[in-house]
Amino acid sequence: MFTLISFSYENLATLASAFAFLAGGVINATALKPIREEFVRYGFPWWWCWVTALLELLTAFLLVIGSTFAIGAALGGCIMVAAIFAVIRARDFRRILPPAIFLLLLLVAVVIQIS
Repeated sequence: MFTLISFSYENLATLASAFAFLAGGVINATALKPIREEFVRYGFPWWWCWVTALLELLTAFLLVIGSTFAIGAALGGCIMVAAIFAVIRARDFRRILPPAIFLLLLLVAVVIQIS
């Protein structure tokens, strides 16, 4: 059985991270033309937005389940590190802030959950 984390002050960073990944997953799942073009610009196939969306939605789900938080945090960290590397490789530094903020928020959630 899945046990959701509580809606408490201690879980605020985790809930914010989960919401950020949920929003990112929904946005990528729309596969609008600018999103597809951005994935291609970063060296991915145009359909990779759906793979990313699925992984982001899975991350959001795993983060709010108490027993799967660590798996969600690891998956989310990998997604954001990959996004940061893709942005750096494409030299599109104006786009580095969103994945960096997602990663920072996730790291805050991990630190709080560990302590």
